[in-house]
Amino acid sequence: MTSSNSTDHQLFDFRYNKECRWVHRFMAKLMLVQWMVGILFAFFWSPYTWIGSTSYVHLHVWAAVFAGGALSSFAALWVATFPNATHSRHVIAVSQMMWSALLIHLSGGRIETHFHVFASLAILSSYRDWRVLVTATATVAIDHWVRGVFYPLSVFGVTAESSFRWLEHVAWVLFEVSFLIPCCHRLRREFKELCDRQGEIERSKRSVDQQVNERTQALIQTNNLLLHKTDEAEMLAMVARYTDNAVAITDAEGRIKWVNEGYTRITGYLPEDVIEEDVLQFQQCEETDAAAVNKMRQALRTGSACNLELQNRRKNGDAYWLATEIRPTKNKDNGSPRFIVINSDVSERKAVELSLAEAEQQLRSILDNVPGAFYRRHLGQDDKSVFMSRWIETITGYPAEEFIVPETPDPDFLLSKRSHLDFVHPDDNERVNKTFQDAINDRSDFSIEYRITDKNDHVRWVWERGTCSEQSDSGAIVDGTLFDITDRIEAEQENLKLQQDLLDASRQAGMAEIATGVLHNVGNILNSVNVSATQIQKQLDSSPLRNLEKISGLIDEYRQTFPAFVKDDRRGQKVPEYIRHVTDALQGERQTVRDEVNDLVSNIEHIKAIISVQQTMAKSSGLMQSLEIRDLLNDSISANKASLQSHRINLSQSIDDDVPTIVSDKHRILQILVNLIKNAVDALRDSNVQSPKISVIAKKEADHVSMRVADNGVGIRQDRLDQIFQHGFTTKKGGFGFGLHSSANAAKELGGRLTVASEGEGCGASFELTIPICPEKETRPSGEIESVAQTS
Repeated sequence: MTSSNSTDHQLFDFRYNKECRWVHRFMAKLMLVQWMVGILFAFFWSPYTWIGSTSYVHLHVWAAVFAGGALSSFAALWVATFPNATHSRHVIAVSQMMWSALLIHLSGGRIETHFHVFASLAILSSYRDWRVLVTATATVAIDHWVRGVFYPLSVFGVTAESSFRWLEHVAWVLFEVSFLIPCCHRLRREFKELCDRQGEIERSKRSVDQQVNERTQALIQTNNLLLHKTDEAEMLAMVARYTDNAVAITDAEGRIKWVNEGYTRITGYLPEDVIEEDVLQFQQCEETDAAAVNKMRQALRTGSACNLELQNRRKNGDAYWLATEIRPTKNKDNGSPRFIVINSDVSERKAVELSLAEAEQQLRSILDNVPGAFYRRHLGQDDKSVFMSRWIETITGYPAEEFIVPETPDPDFLLSKRSHLDFVHPDDNERVNKTFQDAINDRSDFSIEYRITDKNDHVRWVWERGTCSEQSDSGAIVDGTLFDITDRIEAEQENLKLQQDLLDASRQAGMAEIATGVLHNVGNILNSVNVSATQIQKQLDSSPLRNLEKISGLIDEYRQTFPAFVKDDRRGQKVPEYIRHVTDALQGERQTVRDEVNDLVSNIEHIKAIISVQQTMAKSSGLMQSLEIRDLLNDSISANKASLQSHRINLSQSIDDDVPTIVSDKHRILQILVNLIKNAVDALRDSNVQSPKISVIAKKEADHVSMRVADNGVGIRQDRLDQIFQHGFTTKKGGFGFGLHSSANAAKELGGRLTVASEGEGCGASFELTIPICPEKETRPSGEIESVAQTS
């Protein structure tokens, strides 16, 4: 009841405020019209009422005009700002009564204008609020009292009037209000009763609508439930009929009461073959596991559920695998339970499982016998290895079982589980961790070689490669393989040692060959020295100086009578002539000895030059310095000068003007050039060519300088060009195959290269040495240079 009264009151307030807003708008328009009328009164009526027939705009008229505008504007703005407020109605009442007073003033107090007060009261009664009439009456009474006493001309049109005349006007106003107030009460009561009846009608309508909706919703739900149950029953019937599973319903004792068509398809038994028979009779055969049969019998006896897989045979004797589900159901009368037996033919799945199990076993056998440890790690919270092949025991000394974490691990086992990363050598630990972390962050492949310490504290080398992939449920997965490469690393280290020893031996052999060449050149010069010394010795042995000793003895014998001896003695007379002959012979002998001595000095100078070149090469080994190409060629030619002269070989030298100064190792370049010129001399000596010649050409090519040594000697066969720089390969009789191999390696170490060209045997050969003008900041290791030189 309280809720309905509140609703009716709210409806009344809503309707009443709506009526008041309409009256507000009407009163605002009325005040605008009154203002326009007041302005017309001010211009055309008021002046004559105040000063006779003379038209004169009085100050009170203007004040009234502005006061009327302010009065209308104030009232209109007030009701616009507070449309639903109670005080807005009283503001309108006061404003309207003030307009009546203003119009009475503008008309000079004419009695006809006083009827505007009664009309305004009648209009204000439209609010149906008797308090508004009280406010209006009070406003009129105060206005008539003030102006009737102090300014009667404004309200009554006369200058002198009784001070109680305003009471007469107020009495007439009260007379009208005494009728209007009961009318307002009656209209307000009728309006409220109308709102109450409308609220009651609306409540009744809502109640009826609610009941209709409730009945309709209940009916819809009943119909929907009926349709749902009907559809469910139809679908269950379709499922029971067309499902691939074999469904049987039994009583509490396990006797079959109903089977679907799938039962016949799977087992081969018709409904008439199984109805009222024990269900276990058709759920087993000779091959069925006895434990499974006992489990089914226990479920039927205790009324519990069970799920199992077992082997069975169809009616025709074919074997198949059966997935059986037994579920108890209650009867409507809550009596003994029934059972639903659902059978599924899982022969294909079982065959696949057996095949997969066999394949898994074979795969595990293969992985366990491959010489490498295969593993899988889950990088989740536990960071566990879920698979590890048995070869890990060969690598670490611990069995694979100590690395694998089971599905439900024991907490004590998690504390003692092993990881292959636990065996990493301390010196490689940081590098290995960084490699693994990078692969995990990038989800990428990785490959790394590192050392481990096995169970017996032996250091082993292992190679691990794998890949890190993403798995949404348990984080990242790492699949990897671990190989023991200790033998390979040891073999590589031994191989590197052998290569280094071979490189040292090759360089020493090359240096020995250069020394042999130098000794050969010095030997050639020493032959000339020996010839000159022998010639001088023979000349001294046959010198006429021996006869001068006889002349000296004869002179000593005849010292006192020597003039007479020369004049009179026949022997003395021959002395002057003999001395002249000896003098001539000595002059010829002196010239011969001088020539031989000059040749001897020249040959000794050649020997000193060769030794000086070798000393320069030895002192500057490994020193990078600025070198002139012309000086390098001259020194290499001087080292082979004796051989060139002894074999009468014509050597031509050509150096382009734009060949710059280079920065390199003088020792290595001279070693190469001396060896190339010596080989050219040997090739010319073995060829017996009529006009042996060697050409040495130097020119600039981009950022390199090329120095070529060409001869017209025996040449090189095409099939031997690829072998010419290999260690131990030689085309010379008595050669060792060290020189060109060592020269090619030296060229690579200098950042250049050594190449060969020949059109075949008898066509000569050309060797070209290319050296960079400025060396690179980094040089390759000697092992790599040797490998490159061997395949040049």
